[in-house]
Amino acid sequence: MINFYYDRVVDGVSIPNGIPKNFTKYYTPIFNDVHLRKEQNVEPAVYPSDMRQENLCHLKSINTLDENEKKFSGYYLIEGFGSAKNAMGINQENDDVYSSVFDYIDKKTLKLLQNGVLKLCICYLQESFITDDIIHAIHHNTKRLNIQNSIVIVNDFLAQERYENWCNTIGDKLRFKTIVFCHSLVEKSYEINGLLNKKEIYHMASDYEKHNSSVISIDEFYETKNTLRKNSILCMNRRMREHRLATLCLLSKHNLVKDNGVSFQFTIDSHFPFVVDGVINDNKRYNDYRLEYNKLREMKYQYVDYPIALEAKDGVNHGYGWENKRPYLDSYLNITTETDFINPTGYASEKIWKPFGFFQPVLLVGSQGTLEFIRSFGFKTFDGFIDESYDKEKDNVKRFELIEKEIIKFSKMSKQEVHDWYWSMEDILVHNFNLFKDYGSNRYEQYVKMFKELK
Repeated sequence: MINFYYDRVVDGVSIPNGIPKNFTKYYTPIFNDVHLRKEQNVEPAVYPSDMRQENLCHLKSINTLDENEKKFSGYYLIEGFGSAKNAMGINQENDDVYSSVFDYIDKKTLKLLQNGVLKLCICYLQESFITDDIIHAIHHNTKRLNIQNSIVIVNDFLAQERYENWCNTIGDKLRFKTIVFCHSLVEKSYEINGLLNKKEIYHMASDYEKHNSSVISIDEFYETKNTLRKNSILCMNRRMREHRLATLCLLSKHNLVKDNGVSFQFTIDSHFPFVVDGVINDNKRYNDYRLEYNKLREMKYQYVDYPIALEAKDGVNHGYGWENKRPYLDSYLNITTETDFINPTGYASEKIWKPFGFFQPVLLVGSQGTLEFIRSFGFKTFDGFIDESYDKEKDNVKRFELIEKEIIKFSKMSKQEVHDWYWSMEDILVHNFNLFKDYGSNRYEQYVKMFKELK
């Protein structure tokens, strides 16, 4: 069992570290993020995370430690919430209310960290990736406070490499190491496996009365073998980002948006400009895409599952609790537009894992190396059916060009050709589905492996 230490324990509740004392009321008896936002006009920086696995750790008060202790006792846990900029103190909008998790470390705790009795563990278990400015902020603050040998837990397979390269560039020694934990795979497979066993794990869409989560069984998968599906592709996009806009323009140009399995909106992001420079540097294609952008703006939105999923509702988590088998049963190829494409992050969100639970091949618009990362878990990707050389291309423009070629090839296929192409991958689709289920049924074991890395 690992010990996690907290500066404040109130009425048996371990208040997340890294907040000013006057924020304590928002975390007891339960975390109330809505109340915090309303009163302080800032996003929460920390919260009670999934690191609190009761069979794997003890939550303890700093007061149980003697300040003259010399033996390593456990970890001082920072549980990051939402954008890492909030916790690291580099979100200038918060300056008047909140500074940085490092500024709220108790003096006794700081001494214990400096003496190695405690190790700092910054955990972005559920909040995905860390950008380079976050990496630099952690480094500079641990150096400023003389905190050695920290741990950063993150779902970002490029974080350690980027950190080491940066330290070599500036001639400084490493001050932390990363542990990569793919929380999105573990939790999404757990959710879908639960639904397959008629157990709903997440209830994030309670304000949408018509919503019932659903998944595809192996029998349902085979029942579709002799029937052409309604759509050729499934490409779901809730929030507008540059690479998603470029993908949507590409799909529109090749008649793959209207009356197809493509969702997008210019309702939440109504003022999103035509910005695709990070993925396209060819003038003709740029101008062609601008015409498609105008067509999409006129459409405003299109949805394929639930209209509410295209709304920005405070406190609603759209990554979990929104499963709907229909769009998957109605389509063949999943064109997955990941959270990021341009910035050097190695984040594999639930978006890339979901197709494996729904029997779909993936064409990924995401970070370089993501498919290699996916294969490291035992999943099979689709090289031979899709040219996956794009996954090795570091240059964003060239990577998008390779993806574009695959989409254009696909757009020229008849529905029957698409159907036959899809079923020629039957063995891969079934393998990925079964492995995905295995991860979901062995959720606890995945946490055990990660906690072993902390020992």
